[in-house]
Amino acid sequence: MLLYATKIKMCSGCAYSLCCQDIESICLEGTDGKTLHLKETVHALLKYNPKTVIVEYEEMFILEGATSPSGEQYVRTANCPKKTDPLLSLPRL
Repeated sequence: MLLYATKIKMCSGCAYSLCCQDIESICLEGTDGKTLHLKETVHALLKYNPKTVIVEYEEMFILEGATSPSGEQYVRTANCPKKTDPLLSLPRL
C-alpha cells in the first residue's frame, strides 16, 4: 500500500526553513484518508516498510528515513537530484 505525503508542518520558529530536520509532522494520504504523523513515526514506518511513502512534486519521489549526526530521526526524499528537497515544497500547515 502506498501513502502520499501531501502537507508538512514545521517546528516552531522554522516556518521558512529549507531543512528536512525542521519538519515536525507530515500529513499522509492513503486509502484510510488523511492523517498527520510526527516525523519520528514516519521514520519508523519507513524503517519497517521502505518505499511506501511518496511525495509527488512535478514527478514522484520516494521518502526515506534518515538520522542526523546528533541522533535525531527525520524523513527526506531518497536520491533526490534537486537542490531543494521536494518534501519541503509541499504545502505547509
